[in-house]
Amino acid sequence: MALPSGADCLIIGGGVVGCSLAFHLARGGMRPLLLERATLGEGSTAKGAGGVRQQFSTEVNVRVSRMSRAMLRRFPDEIGATAALREIGYLLLATTDVEAEQFARNVEVQRTAGLEEVRLLSPDQALELVPELRGDDLRAATFCPTDGLAGPHEVTTGYAAAARRLGARIVEDCAVEAVERDAGRVISVRARGQSVAASIVVNCAGAYAAVVGAMAGVSVPVKPYRRHIFVTEPFSLSRPAPMTVDFHTSFYFHPEGDGLLLGMSDPAEPPSFDTSVAWDFLEHLIEHATWRLPVLERATIRTGWAGLYEVSPDNQAIVGEAPELAGFWLCCGFSGHGFMQAPAMGHLLAERLLGGEPEIDLAPYAPQRFARGDLRPEAAVI
Repeated sequence: MALPSGADCLIIGGGVVGCSLAFHLARGGMRPLLLERATLGEGSTAKGAGGVRQQFSTEVNVRVSRMSRAMLRRFPDEIGATAALREIGYLLLATTDVEAEQFARNVEVQRTAGLEEVRLLSPDQALELVPELRGDDLRAATFCPTDGLAGPHEVTTGYAAAARRLGARIVEDCAVEAVERDAGRVISVRARGQSVAASIVVNCAGAYAAVVGAMAGVSVPVKPYRRHIFVTEPFSLSRPAPMTVDFHTSFYFHPEGDGLLLGMSDPAEPPSFDTSVAWDFLEHLIEHATWRLPVLERATIRTGWAGLYEVSPDNQAIVGEAPELAGFWLCCGFSGHGFMQAPAMGHLLAERLLGGEPEIDLAPYAPQRFARGDLRPEAAVI
């Protein structure tokens, strides 16, 4: 299938972020072209846990995530598809005094940003929510009942279908081969052996954002890190559990079908594009999982998979025009928060590209912050 000779805006990457941007641009009157090297949403989007969290340490992330949660609530009416939203809440556990102090600061930031329903809990209050937890080492917890889960597949395909209805063109199995530039400005993208003229190109390539950036001669400080998820055979707790995160170890779990979904990061693992399952890591996860939730000793693992986080140096998204190349925009580096921030970020960046001023200032996400040394790291990272 031949590609068009040009596009108002060319989006590279068909995960949830790229599909959200395509929809919001098309709704604003632009006719974007999205190129996905494989199948929509089959990369990091498909491998995530589906978390929708508003509990962050920076005000801008709280505001963006609150907007996304509201958009997911409206998703069936606005997009015409389910988002599979389940507001089961997020329970974050602190096991050191330093973490407890950070949690208290986070709650102040969250309430300043309008997240009034978040609560700072005592260990006993946390155990009321999940009685099976080991709690003798807990120092504090936070809980937000309007956090929860949504469907990565449902949201991605919903945005893609709605974008197509509005005139966006989305092409799968179409790997970008080059980003072409002239006199310091992007002019086209080469794919399938032909050039597609575009004065605006947006890098939504997720874990591959640095690879795409290199095609344009732009340094994108995003590294891929493998993350594992495992799901148990049928297994239930005494009451429905929220998404529960042991902040110190990063172990988390939430209900998934008739079992539990378990996940955890490995800070010792170097960056790579490896998405094979390291089954020996399961032993490490189980050690921490059964410490925090001892009843898991009776559980059996049904399946597991691995995906990639796209991590920036300060664990904040990178959104804005690349200072080295006019017309080349970045929307990547979400550091594990891409799915939960994609609805709002697609809307906010579309407003900017359509010539307007988004209601949330995107300056904290600007690529220029790295050269300036103006970093405000996100502390609430899982």
